[in-house]
Amino acid sequence: MTGLWKGRRPRGTRGRLPGLLLVLLAVALILLPGPNTARANTLTPVDDVLSAVGGNVYISRTPNGDTGQFWADGAWHDFAELDPADKNTQDGPSVSIGNGWYISWDHAKYGGTYLVWRYPDGGQLTYAGSTWPGFKVRLNDIGYTFTGERIDSIIDFTSVYAWQANGLTEPGWFTPFEISRIYGPLAAAESNDDDAAAVGVDATFTTTLVKTGTDTPIDPDNRMDIVYWDIDQPVHHTPDGARTRDFASEWREGVHLVSGYKDEVVIGRNTDLIVSDNNTWFRSGVEDPSGTPTNRSTIVAKASPQYTTQWRGEACSTGIGYDSKVTIYPEWTDPVKLPPQQIKRRGETASFDITQMFPYVADSNRADSITMTDTLDAALDASQATVTVRKDGVDVTDNWDIQISGQTITATAKNTGHEYAESEHVFTITAPVSPTADLSEYERGDIGSDRYWTFPNTAAITINGVKKKTNSVDVLVPYEATGSIQIGATKRLLGGVLADGQFGFELRDADGTVLDTRTNDADGAVTFTDIEYTQDDIGKTHTYTIVEKNDAAQEYVYDTHAETVTVTVEDAGKGRLTATAVYDADGAVFTNEHKVPLALIKRSSAGDSTLADAQFTLYVDDGDGVFDDDDQPATVYSDPGLHDAILGAVVTTGADGQAVWRGLSANTSYWLRETRAPAGFNLDSTPHPITVSELGEVTTTSADGQTTALPVVDGIATITIADDPIPALPRAAGPGTTRLVFAGAFLLVSGIGVALLRRRPAGDLNRS
Repeated sequence: MTGLWKGRRPRGTRGRLPGLLLVLLAVALILLPGPNTARANTLTPVDDVLSAVGGNVYISRTPNGDTGQFWADGAWHDFAELDPADKNTQDGPSVSIGNGWYISWDHAKYGGTYLVWRYPDGGQLTYAGSTWPGFKVRLNDIGYTFTGERIDSIIDFTSVYAWQANGLTEPGWFTPFEISRIYGPLAAAESNDDDAAAVGVDATFTTTLVKTGTDTPIDPDNRMDIVYWDIDQPVHHTPDGARTRDFASEWREGVHLVSGYKDEVVIGRNTDLIVSDNNTWFRSGVEDPSGTPTNRSTIVAKASPQYTTQWRGEACSTGIGYDSKVTIYPEWTDPVKLPPQQIKRRGETASFDITQMFPYVADSNRADSITMTDTLDAALDASQATVTVRKDGVDVTDNWDIQISGQTITATAKNTGHEYAESEHVFTITAPVSPTADLSEYERGDIGSDRYWTFPNTAAITINGVKKKTNSVDVLVPYEATGSIQIGATKRLLGGVLADGQFGFELRDADGTVLDTRTNDADGAVTFTDIEYTQDDIGKTHTYTIVEKNDAAQEYVYDTHAETVTVTVEDAGKGRLTATAVYDADGAVFTNEHKVPLALIKRSSAGDSTLADAQFTLYVDDGDGVFDDDDQPATVYSDPGLHDAILGAVVTTGADGQAVWRGLSANTSYWLRETRAPAGFNLDSTPHPITVSELGEVTTTSADGQTTALPVVDGIATITIADDPIPALPRAAGPGTTRLVFAGAFLLVSGIGVALLRRRPAGDLNRS
C-alpha cells in the first residue's frame, strides 16, 4: 500500500541483491523461525476472497490505535500516551521503546497513524543492510472466540532487516510497522520520503491471540482467518539506485507464511499474485491501485491462535487485515421450555421459561431474523400475558419486539448482531389461568385425591426461517368454585358541585395492603375492581377498609373516617361462590366540604374609585336572621390552605380597595359590616346579609328583600360596597372670613361632642 501518503504512489523496481547481501540474508534467515517447507498449503481459488473469510475467532472491532498499546521499559503503555492536544492537526511526541525503536503519532498519514520507526545506523543505510532486534505492540479487545471469550492480539516483531540502494537520499527515519485510522495495522517499508529515500524491509513477526487483559493464549483449537491485502509492489531500485519495475525479484513485496498456519489458503480465482515455496510465499505480480482488499492482491490465510509471518517490500506496505467472520450462522440447540408441570388455580398466573443458547457470531454475519413464538392454550388469558427476555441474567427485553395477537405471543429480535442476540436467552412468559374458560372438555387427571384439568403448551425458536420446537409442558388447574364481589362507596360534597374523578379512595385488606385505588364519578359513586374468591375462601369472612385519600386540595375539608366492610363467602354450588358484603350503618358515605371564599371591593360612591383602609367584620348569623349581639365573628382565614385564621374576622382593604375572607361554610348565613370607614368618608353602618348555599353559591339580600348571587371575580364571589364622602366646608374670601371659619369649626366640634355622648357602642348598632 503506497502512494497514499503525501498523495503519491511510488513506482519502480529493484534488481537482484548482490551475492554478499544474499549470504548475509541467508545467515539471518537461519536464525529466524524456519518456513513450513515440509507442508504444501492447499490453494482454494474463489470468486470473492472476502466472502471466504471464516474461522471461529470473530473480529468485532477493526484494530486501531484507540485501544492499542506498545511495550516499553518492561510494561505495556497505551498509544494514547503519544497523543497531542489535537490529533487531527498535530503530530505527537516520539517515545523510545527500546532496541533503537521509537513510536509517535503522525496526524497527516493515512488519516492519522501511529508509527514505529528508527534512525538508520550511523545516519545511513547501505545496500548490504542492517538487522535489528524488534519490538512489540498490542491490539486490545478486537473480538471474541465462538465461546464468547474476548481476545487481544500481541504482535512481536522478532527481527527487522533493512537496506537501501546506492545513490539515494539517506532517509531521516523508516518504519516497518504502522497502524492507521484508514487502513488499520500495516507491515511497512516506508521512510520520510518514499521516492528519494526509498528503504527496503524484511521483517519477521509472531502474532499471538490472548485472552483480553492477559498474556494467556486462547485455546489452540481456535482458527483465525487473517487477510493480507495489497501485495502489489515490485522492487523499486537496482543496486546503483536506478528506479525500475521488476516483478521477478524475490525481494519485491511479498508475504511468507512461516509457521502456525493451517493447510488451506484462499486466493482470488483470477489472482495476480505469484505463489511459490510450497504455497507459503505470495509475492506481487501486478500493481493494484485499490485501497481495499481485492481478488488481485489479497490472500486469506487460515491460522492457529499463534502464527509467524515474514514480510518483504520496498517503499510500500501491506495490510494486515483482521477480518475473520463465519459464513453460515452456526447450528443451535433445541430450545427448552420449563417447568414440565405446574398447578395453577383459576386467576393464578402460570409462568413459562423458554431457554435458548444462541451461538456467538460476528456482526457482519448475524442472522437475518430470530423469532420466538408461543401459542398459549385457550385456558390462559393471553390478553394479560407479559413477556420479559433476559440474556445471561440481564434484562434485554428492549432488544425484542413483543407482539400478542389472540393467543399467540411473538418476540422478534430488533438487532440480531453481536452482543445483542447471542449466548443464553431466557424468554419468561406469564399469563393467568382464565377465570371464565370452560374446562369441562379438557383431559382430567388425578394426583392422589386431587383432581385437575390438564392442558399442554409448547413454544418454538425460528432463525432464518428454520424452526425448532420446545418440549411440551403441562398446566394443571384444580377443579374449584369461583366468585367475586364489587365493593363501593358514596361521595358527597358540601359547598360545591361534585365533579367526575374529583376525590380518590383506597380499598385496603385486613393487613392494610392497598388492593385498589379509584375516584368518584359525577354522581358520587365510587366503584372498586371486583375482588375474586376461590373455593379456599368458602366459609371465611374477609375484612376490608375504605379510606379517602387526602390530596390536601386548598379550601377543602376532608372526611377522615375509615369505612369497614366485611365480606362473607359461601358456596352457591355448580362451581360458583356467593360473596355478601356488610357495610356500616351509613352505607359507606364520605362527605367533604368546600370552604367558600368571599371577596370585598370598597369603592367611593362618588367617582367609583377604590378605597383603602376600610375595615370590615364578618359575623355568623345565630339562626334568627337578625343582626344582633348574639351574632359572633366568623371563623375565617387569610390563606387558601385555611391555616392562618383572621383575628376577629376583621379585614382591612388594601390599596386596590379589596379584601378577602376564606373558609365560609355551606348552608350558613353571615353578616358583613363596615366597622371603620376610610378617612374622609362616612361609615356604611348597614349589615349586609351573606348566604352560602349547600352547593357553595354565595348570595346577598337587598333592603327590599331581593336575593341575588354575588358576581364571581377571579373565581371568588365578590361584593362591592360604596361609602359616601364627607362634604367639604365652604370656602369664602374677603373681610370676616377667618371669623366665619372659626365659628363654623367651633360648631362642628361641638356637634361631634354631642354625637359622641349620645352614640351607642359600635357593637350595639341596629341591635335591640
